[in-house]
Amino acid sequence: MPHRLRSIPVRGWLWMVVLLTTLLKLAVVFKYGSSYNLGSDDQSYLETARIWLEKGMFTYNDPSKPTVFITPALPAFIALFMSGLGTGYVLEQTIRVVQVVMVSFSMILLFKIGIRLFNEKTALIAVVLTAVYPPMWNISFYILTEALFVLALMLLVHGALKAMDKPTAGNAVWFGLMWAFAVYVRPTIALWPGFFLLLLIYWRTIPWKKLAACMAVSALVFVLCLMPWWVRNYEVSGGQFIPLTKSSGNPLLLGTFPYGPPPVAEQRTWHASSDLWVNDAFDTQWAKERIRTGFAEQPLYYLQWYTIGKFVTFWGDVYYWNAVNWVSLILPVGIHYTILGFGIRGIWLARGKRLTYLLTVLFAYMSLLHMIYLAHSRYSAPLMPFMALFAGYAILQAWERKGRTGAAAGRKHQKPSLP
Repeated sequence: MPHRLRSIPVRGWLWMVVLLTTLLKLAVVFKYGSSYNLGSDDQSYLETARIWLEKGMFTYNDPSKPTVFITPALPAFIALFMSGLGTGYVLEQTIRVVQVVMVSFSMILLFKIGIRLFNEKTALIAVVLTAVYPPMWNISFYILTEALFVLALMLLVHGALKAMDKPTAGNAVWFGLMWAFAVYVRPTIALWPGFFLLLLIYWRTIPWKKLAACMAVSALVFVLCLMPWWVRNYEVSGGQFIPLTKSSGNPLLLGTFPYGPPPVAEQRTWHASSDLWVNDAFDTQWAKERIRTGFAEQPLYYLQWYTIGKFVTFWGDVYYWNAVNWVSLILPVGIHYTILGFGIRGIWLARGKRLTYLLTVLFAYMSLLHMIYLAHSRYSAPLMPFMALFAGYAILQAWERKGRTGAAAGRKHQKPSLP
């Protein structure tokens, strides 16, 4: 039996892991799916999709006014199924099932990315770590932007590698489409392709003329995809250019509260108005005042919070909101820090592998962005599969080093043969 298991090819193990975890996730959806309901953002997205279908107006929280505070990818995704299934239990369960499939497909993309950056064994270890990582199960079950973003991010990174390996017009178009898709899901990723371009310029692996032409194609595709959103925002805002969303005030404000914002019940008492535009301006102004006051009155404390504190919170907190009875909190925390610990080691070991800088720059970019705004485990969770790639590399290196040490010790203690 052990010999048969060893004879299974790496890709065979990949399909076994993906299929098994997909079936287990579907079993959880069918048994416990309705318990994955936050009653907050998830219901707001469902309501947005309903009003969009019924009235043709894209809103959020305030059904009487068009919104510029969220991007339309998730509501459009929900509306696609709502148009045929209506609202309610069947719709929500269907979305969870589709999200399970999307996350499973993302693991296959992760494997392909891992092969390109490292090797098959490293990629398989990363897939296994991601498959058993409980927050990735939560991502599959909650009707939030995370599942779509995991898929969009995998497609974007995979598209970047593909465009770099074969800088053709077709691959440039695909990268531009994936860039736009990712931004429509979560706008925070908007600037990462710019850092990707800087890396390509620095590496000089693609002739400058070809690189400039491909990036121009990608940028043009991106602009064409985002232009309807820009025009729509300009019209509903009364003439303002809003390239992404106008919702920076609230995360900026929440990020000014060291080591966690106040409870939601308290946050709901902050605004005297129901106008989201007024509230966003209020949040932005109050956030600036809190930052000025904090650094003036407690400079070391706020300096520590806006550097080490937010960084540790972003990566150290575990996205595991719905702790079920049959999964102890020890498991997600343990797996999280296993991925993180080996991942940090893997980043160091892989420092000579040029392509891995695509991911380390992504980590740095997202970390810095959320250190300015709100550092939250929900925003770092989609990055953990990429961290698992580095963890897989460190684990494989340790395993192979142990094997070499064992083999050397065996040869050392081997008795010399008689003449």
